Amino acid sequence: MTDEEIQERVFDIFSKEAQLDRGSLTAESVLQDLNIESLDMVQILFGIEETFEVYVPQEEVENLKTMGDVIDGIKQLLDKNDS
Repeated sequence: MTDEEIQERVFDIFSKEAQLDRGSLTAESVLQDLNIESLDMVQILFGIEETFEVYVPQEEVENLKTMGDVIDGIKQLLDKNDS
């Protein structure tokens, strides 16, 4: 899966679960500025885990500040699963 495919899927998940404008999301978007409710964030994490077939550890979630951080974290989890 390419970096662009990962990014597109992440943006799709965030826009669907948190009712965000898909076109306004960029890798630089700050998660806190998106005003995502905690229940929506749980749904986003479930969506990520299901879509990418990875487990996202809670301690990793707390370190995510931007959409780019989310994308990079997924890439790392996918790389870990491939090895």
